[in-house]
Amino acid sequence: MAMRKTMRNLHNKTTLFLCLILTVCLSSCASVPKEFPINEQRAYTAEKSEQIFSRYSPFFIIENFKEPFNLIGTVRARLDKKGEEELYVDPEKAAIYVQKRTFETDKGSYTNLIYRVHFERVPFSLVPFYLVKGENVGIFVIVTLNEKGEPILFTTLHTCGCYLGFIPTSYLPEEALPEKWDKKDQWVYGYTLPGLLQYPPTFKNEIRPVIIIRSGTHRMKNVQLGETDELLKTYDIFDAQLKAMEELEAVPVSEGQRTSFFETSGSRKGYVKGSHKPLERLLMSWWAFDWRIGEDKKLSIDKSDGPLFYTSLKPWARKESDLRDFAAFLQYWGWGL
Repeated sequence: MAMRKTMRNLHNKTTLFLCLILTVCLSSCASVPKEFPINEQRAYTAEKSEQIFSRYSPFFIIENFKEPFNLIGTVRARLDKKGEEELYVDPEKAAIYVQKRTFETDKGSYTNLIYRVHFERVPFSLVPFYLVKGENVGIFVIVTLNEKGEPILFTTLHTCGCYLGFIPTSYLPEEALPEKWDKKDQWVYGYTLPGLLQYPPTFKNEIRPVIIIRSGTHRMKNVQLGETDELLKTYDIFDAQLKAMEELEAVPVSEGQRTSFFETSGSRKGYVKGSHKPLERLLMSWWAFDWRIGEDKKLSIDKSDGPLFYTSLKPWARKESDLRDFAAFLQYWGWGL
């Protein structure tokens, strides 16, 4: 009898907990995200330079710029009152961290231009529910170029590996699309993104990808193409300083002292310092089999450096969906480059 009573109590508590989760999720889904007018939006793009990253840089459109946590910032370090280092994102100055990588397949050679930006935080919110609450969060936009220098694919995701999206362009051969790909639109974790971006027959650098970023969660809610001149007329444009990705591992703390944005030892090696996702850990880690689910991390050059950068929640697909091996990553997701 005692055992039955214990099991009944456990069942009731579990049911209550699941109902609470469902209530929170439904309330967040029922709330319509606020739309912000143009005068409450801000555009960031890379500062003008001769670098290839400047020529292909996306325009990042952020909403509700009066909130510092919505602003693209620069990673900085300081010493607290105890003399211990603290890594944070300074919203007063925008930076885009960049890196160029190449990869080959049986069909050709390709170049990836990797753009990484960070925000101060995702604030706590129940309605709407912000599952991704945390500090020092970031997003990636990866521009894949063919041998002609034409952008053929945009890959978007958060720096934890979640909310992955692919947006092909008209320069990508038809046969490279995944089977039954919808060119009109696609559903990406609650947002409708285009299934194909149409470029003119001859590529012009004046046409750029425009990434619309939602207030609060920093989710990429839309991806478009825009003429640079028109964007300059529409938005307040802020130049973001281009910084090599390697600078994230040599952040000035004090005179003559530098530190890494990522943990360099222990069980969190390769993860962003201060990046903890308590709600994702509570609600997802137990069924995703990852105690550090949702935590932002380093995108290593190869598998010998840094944590696995999986992009699928299927535990058995972690290695196949690893972003570090981009050719294998694309193959896993059905792309025929």
